[in-house]
Amino acid sequence: MSRKPTMEDVKNLAGVSISTVSRVINGTRKVSPEKTEAVNRAIQKLGYKPNELARSLVMKKSNTIGIILDDIGYEYMAQYIRGIDEIGKMYRYDILLYSTFGDFETQKKAVEFLSSKQVEGIIVISEKINNEILYSIKEYDIPYILLDTFYSPDEFKTVSIDYKEAMKSLTDYYVEKGHTNLCYVRTRGAFSVSEFKENGFNESVENNSLESFVFSVEDNQIESGYEFMENNIKKLRNNNITGILAESDSIALGILHYCYDNDIKVPDEFSVSGFGNTEISNLYRPRLTTVRLPYYDIGAIAVRVLIKMIGEELDFNQSVNLNHEIMKRDTVK
Repeated sequence: MSRKPTMEDVKNLAGVSISTVSRVINGTRKVSPEKTEAVNRAIQKLGYKPNELARSLVMKKSNTIGIILDDIGYEYMAQYIRGIDEIGKMYRYDILLYSTFGDFETQKKAVEFLSSKQVEGIIVISEKINNEILYSIKEYDIPYILLDTFYSPDEFKTVSIDYKEAMKSLTDYYVEKGHTNLCYVRTRGAFSVSEFKENGFNESVENNSLESFVFSVEDNQIESGYEFMENNIKKLRNNNITGILAESDSIALGILHYCYDNDIKVPDEFSVSGFGNTEISNLYRPRLTTVRLPYYDIGAIAVRVLIKMIGEELDFNQSVNLNHEIMKRDTVK
């Protein structure tokens, strides 16, 4: 097998210096049209391919975007990745993934690793990122965008939806259906997005002078929704609650499981809704009414914004909110 052509071979065939070949390949300095043409002819004739790693070190441009994420096994994170990858390729950017499973030490290693690979920008997709990680990215002077369902857009600029308005719209939908006694089920903790959603629910309740209750559960799991019903079914019935709005699809599915196990008809006795439009929400029977978040679009727009930040075409100083959609299915009547 013949050896691969080198820059030395290009230099000899073009009759120029090695520095001239480097300048033509990397575009670091202007070269006369005659020498540029000679180098390009030699490259084409020899079939020479530049060493991309060496080139990226010279150019400080790798055409690579790093992604730090908790776990690609999360359905919505995979949708983010699809949007980032497809649009990134349109701009000739590759992506480099680093899964951390939410571990702080692994997140630190991810930043160090991606920096060593000369990534031009980083997108962080996490449910529990530590502020120290974001400041570490800043210290490396790497442009980044945080996609985090718990952080406030006021803390870190992001691409997301208006969670308050989305939950308000969903609660208004219950009002349109004639419900007057509602309850809202949220996770414990002071996460900004949880607050936004609850504020949207409360605003609709107040605007329509409804009777309502707010309950907190331990975490965002199916089991928490099930336990909520076990602990509060008498209270819901005693207060004539007809509509239950859950902060997430997982909690809502737990509520539906309890109702199925205890022969409670949904939506005859209780209308139930979730938030997130996970794949199972449309597969479960009855199909879950929920709010669809445009995860693919969020990823696609995030990578577009990041590439503009890399090219210093954009100062990302205001979060971008995309439209939500209420998926009106079988669990609300």
